[in-house]
Amino acid sequence: MAVYRFRVFIEDDHDVYRDIEIQGRQRFADLHNQIVQSFNFQQKQDAEYISSDQQWYEGDTVVMLDSKLEGDHQKIVNHIHFPRQRFLCITRSYKEVGLALELQKILKDEDGVTYPRCSKIEGAPPYYSQPPPEPIVDELGDVEIPEMDPDMFTSDGPSEEEIERFQKEAEAASKAGKLKAPAVDFKKLKKDSTKKEEGFDDFNMDDLM
Repeated sequence: MAVYRFRVFIEDDHDVYRDIEIQGRQRFADLHNQIVQSFNFQQKQDAEYISSDQQWYEGDTVVMLDSKLEGDHQKIVNHIHFPRQRFLCITRSYKEVGLALELQKILKDEDGVTYPRCSKIEGAPPYYSQPPPEPIVDELGDVEIPEMDPDMFTSDGPSEEEIERFQKEAEAASKAGKLKAPAVDFKKLKKDSTKKEEGFDDFNMDDLM
C-alpha cells in the first residue's frame, strides 16, 4: 500500500510545519486527527479541506469534517492527481487556523508502523492556536494582609513625653562621658578670623583689561 508524505504548513509560515505520513486508503478524518495531535491543537473542532492548484488558489471543497470527524468517506488516494498535490484546510483550535498541505513523497509502507504518523516536527505552533496560559496561583494559598493603621500616615512626630525621655537619656549619656564634643583648634580659628576678606575696594579693574 502506498504511503503519502504531506508537509503541513501553518498558513503562510513555511518555517512551522509537520510531516505527516498516511496510507492512501485512509481518510481525511484520519489525516486531520494526526495533524491536530502533532500541532497540539484543541480537540473536537470542525474542519474543511479544499483542493488547491500549484499557485495555492482555492478549488472545490473535498470534505467537511464535523467535530467528531464522522461522515467522511473520502480516501486520500482518490484525490491525488499531481506529484505535488496540494490542499488547503480551515479549522479551529483556540482561534481559526489556516493550513496548507503539499505532497512531498510517495513511499512504501513499513512493517510494524502505524499510520498515519508524524515523521518530522519543525517550529512551534502559533500562540493563538495553543491553550491560554494558566493564571499564577500562590502555592501557599490566600495570605491575609493586615489592615493598615490610618494613624501611621498622619503622625505629627514624637510626643512630648518621648521628647522629654530623649533629652534625659542624652543628659545621662553626657554625664557618663559617652557624648563628647568634637575638639576645636581655637588658635587656628582665631587666625582664620583675622584674615581680611577680599571686598569691593580691593577689586582691581585692570584685571579685566
